[in-house]
Amino acid sequence: MAEVVPDLVLAAEAEYERGNGSGPFGMRQVSLFKGFTFNPVVSFFAAAVLWSFVIKVSVDKEESMKEFKEAQSWVTSTFTWFYIGSQQYWVFYVVPLIYYYGHVKLGQDDEQPEYSDMSYFSMVFCAGVAIGLIFYGASEPLWHMLSSGGANRYNNNGYFNDNEQAQAAINVTIFHWGVQAWVVYAITAVSMGFLSYRKGLPLTFRITLAPLFGKAIWGWFGDLLDSVAIVTIVCGLCTSLGLGAKQIVGGMQRLGWLNSDLTEQGITDSTSWCIAIITCFATLSVISGLDYGIKTISQTAFLLGNFLLLTVFFLDAPWYLLNVMVQSLGYHIQHFIEIGFYTDAFAQLATGEGAPNDGKGANQAWMDWWTIFYWGWWISWAPFVGTFMARISRGRTIRNVFLYTLSVPFVYAIVWFGTFGGAAIRMHRRATFLSDMGLELHNSSDFYLHTSSDFRPAGAGKCYSVPESLEHADYAAAGKYVTDIKVSPVCAFSYKDDAGYWFDLMGQYHGMGPFLVAVSLFTTVLYFVTSSDSGSLVVDLIANNGRESHVVQRVFWAITEGAVALALLRAGGPESLSALQSISICAGLPFTVVIMLMCTALWRALKIDQKHMPARDQRVDWALPLYGGIFDILEFVLTLGKSGLPQSKAVLDFFLGLFAPPLLLWKSLRGLAALQTAQPSTALQDGFMAAACSLSYSAWIILQILTGAEVENASGLWGIAWTSFVGFAVLVASVRHTVRAHFKIEGSGLEDLVSALFFWPQTLAQMVQQVDTPQKPSMKEVELGEEQLKPSVEKKEAEI
Repeated sequence: MAEVVPDLVLAAEAEYERGNGSGPFGMRQVSLFKGFTFNPVVSFFAAAVLWSFVIKVSVDKEESMKEFKEAQSWVTSTFTWFYIGSQQYWVFYVVPLIYYYGHVKLGQDDEQPEYSDMSYFSMVFCAGVAIGLIFYGASEPLWHMLSSGGANRYNNNGYFNDNEQAQAAINVTIFHWGVQAWVVYAITAVSMGFLSYRKGLPLTFRITLAPLFGKAIWGWFGDLLDSVAIVTIVCGLCTSLGLGAKQIVGGMQRLGWLNSDLTEQGITDSTSWCIAIITCFATLSVISGLDYGIKTISQTAFLLGNFLLLTVFFLDAPWYLLNVMVQSLGYHIQHFIEIGFYTDAFAQLATGEGAPNDGKGANQAWMDWWTIFYWGWWISWAPFVGTFMARISRGRTIRNVFLYTLSVPFVYAIVWFGTFGGAAIRMHRRATFLSDMGLELHNSSDFYLHTSSDFRPAGAGKCYSVPESLEHADYAAAGKYVTDIKVSPVCAFSYKDDAGYWFDLMGQYHGMGPFLVAVSLFTTVLYFVTSSDSGSLVVDLIANNGRESHVVQRVFWAITEGAVALALLRAGGPESLSALQSISICAGLPFTVVIMLMCTALWRALKIDQKHMPARDQRVDWALPLYGGIFDILEFVLTLGKSGLPQSKAVLDFFLGLFAPPLLLWKSLRGLAALQTAQPSTALQDGFMAAACSLSYSAWIILQILTGAEVENASGLWGIAWTSFVGFAVLVASVRHTVRAHFKIEGSGLEDLVSALFFWPQTLAQMVQQVDTPQKPSMKEVELGEEQLKPSVEKKEAEI
């Protein structure tokens, strides 16, 4: 990893200031011996949260599982609109970003990429998808195609035929793995890579908000952000370790490498050994470093995945699969906007509150099961994959990073799911056909049933041997029954064995089933190892303030991931690992807010870099930032007084904004009027604004109290209460916009409204302090003044 240029650090400190610790940019740091440094708050807090989670699940598994699942369902039912809307916003945000700033490098202008395109893409892809492509490659399209696996708006709309249902199923799967899925990784990677390698900030997740939060990012706020990132990363990786190990055990049973009659405890023991072995390999890979272990394993896993892809493509029905890919591409482009914004708004209504009366459409929980599950999952993994991608993207342009993280993975998803999804749909339809023919011709749906000594779970779908011909008059003519008996046996899909359907698919090709299943298992292990070691590398970076860590730290975090997964598995079985999945999905909600802020922060940083916005020492900013004032008290405590206490006036104004907002609004308006030279507001106008503020704020509080007190005929007053609050926030936002415009402070009306809605006491305190602060002239005003002064100076010199 190249050293950061000292001049860059100085320039970054001028823009983003420093904290009060001994680490880079004043972050908190402890040094035990040479080379062994770490952020104590981030490391200890993250470790404490992880192990507290393990203890909670161990002590009360059933109640914990219930709470986590309820939290996941609440997030889905309440914030589907936010997940869906934000995801589409990011997709459209990328377009102007590439147009205006696509040429900017994640590094200095003369730097070249550290890794070749092939190595780069293989590492990006393996870290981003891990086991998912194998776990869902064959089964997800069939889940969406068959209503028995869960009714959705396509398989239960009442008018789609089987072909249309199959195409819609492929489209939904591509949607879940395509552009909308990868955009969150790409934005995080570009933001971190740009701020670290071009602007000199340490490579840790907190820096993504530095352009908005400045100095606060090096204190408690940044520590909290990094700690939550570590917890989320480990939760996601532990879940993948557990679920993937379970699939590996199932595959080994099918191959006869493990006993087919394993008890539940036996399966748990085998899964535990899988996790332990994978963790050992991942630890060795992390010790080997990025250039040897991680890169080599990623490339090997990627090549093996492509081997399976091409083998199935050629052994199945190549021309059919090519048709599926081309058709799916066009279908997805046609429905890109529609499917991207679809929220199942009507389908999510429960019975009695407006659910559909015809029984058609999606299951009420379908978004919770699928799309929101995916979006929460991808977003919660953004700190992991985004940080790792940033680490390997140095020297690449923003346009190049988006190319390899959006367009190429999208095309690969078309090819992958077009191949495996198309092959799985064909196999299921062939199996269903043979079941129907057995019943029609021989009065037994099991007439063509395939019998084998190989192990298959009890819940798996039935498999059928493909006959050369059918004893049926309708299929006697040439071309009426076309089949390939070498692609046999064919198996029907069962959602109870969705993880094992991949192995069923591999088992139908020319007797090569055992070989292809073995390759699949080995590929799965490598995918897990590369995800685990990449995750360990990222956690190391975050826990050590963005710097390469000591080998002891790498081993510690690599083992911690496996240990947490093992502890959960041993304490509560596979179900306890799904609790981690729920936690990760719920963590996607606050991270959605963070990534929305990240977009604004990245745009601002790029504007400064390209001279489209003045640097900090050349522009006017808020005298009291939203994150300052009363919030500095916590930093004062954590630094043992080094940071200093905030001004008492800022703290007092915060509480006045909480309990007497009209007073601060009045002060802001009158202070601004005193500064304005052209058409200042009158005292009467400002009085009306303050009165409206008082009325709306008081109504919000009083009506909420009446609702809570269950006053007769007052149950609906809470709606008027919140309407009043929104009106109050709009008033505050309009005044903040006026103050900001007067002082020429960078921002937008949306930022003003969000500040007023969620941080109105601090927003009011901010406005009061701003109008009491002597105005600093902007660079344009300074230059204008110099131009106006120049003629008079020249005239004076001429007179002399």
